[in-house]
Amino acid sequence: MKEIPEIADAVEFRTWASGQPCTFSSIKEELEAGMSDDDEDGPEKRAQEIMDEIQARQLLLGDAYPFDCDGYKVEFRAPAAGTSTYLFCLGLSLLPPAEISNEQRSVQFETVAMNAAKAFFGGTELRIGAPWRTDDTPTYEVLLDKVAALIPNLGPRTRNAAPEGGDCGWDVLIVKGFKDQNFPRLIVLGNCATGRTDWMKKGMEAAPRYFFDSSFTTDHKSVLITFFAVPFVMDDDARKRKLYDQTITFDRFRLCEHAPLSPADVAGWLEAARPIALGVSFN
Repeated sequence: MKEIPEIADAVEFRTWASGQPCTFSSIKEELEAGMSDDDEDGPEKRAQEIMDEIQARQLLLGDAYPFDCDGYKVEFRAPAAGTSTYLFCLGLSLLPPAEISNEQRSVQFETVAMNAAKAFFGGTELRIGAPWRTDDTPTYEVLLDKVAALIPNLGPRTRNAAPEGGDCGWDVLIVKGFKDQNFPRLIVLGNCATGRTDWMKKGMEAAPRYFFDSSFTTDHKSVLITFFAVPFVMDDDARKRKLYDQTITFDRFRLCEHAPLSPADVAGWLEAARPIALGVSFN
């Protein structure tokens, strides 16, 4: 049997997918089908715990939470799926891996994480993780030049291409400086992970200094901190696993708090996944 937060996720995702309210009674009935006959009070107790969890989420996130819950039924209230970071994160957390492409895992989720981190830390943001190539960034040299423009004392770049065609182990860069354009600045490097089974292996693939030391001639001479972002809800044990000195974690709740809107092109992916979302099990 799944834990209460996981079942609450499934209730939310299926409520969106069906376009219909999900009631206390329907949750209880589905739980009964997956529990033994000996546990007569179990389904009702767990159904109440699920509703309590959903109401707690609603209270925590306010307008960033795309559902309404009165304790008896849950309804989807966001006008468009593609505008909700919360729903995007549900899709990344619950859909089968085969339904999640690199576009969603890397570009779109890293953009959400970058926007949340910028809102939290301030400063200027830049995606530096693979796939980094865009119309504005056709080569890795151009990307490194953008980094040097944010941190001028790095000096000339020493790389002409990304290591092994990928990146230097980090997905997001945020720089917050002063009007004097001098050091020290605040530098934030971020890593993202979307898989529920392999996220513990992510988050520190390379030392924070490696990106700068391997790509530029001089030191950044700044304060450097990191963040780690995932689309699911982190419990205390998960937070402790990523509790490094000078590292902030962003889970689904924190991402939605600071970046409630997701990229517009997420909507098409979510809509295509609607039939699969209807089949997500509570048990």
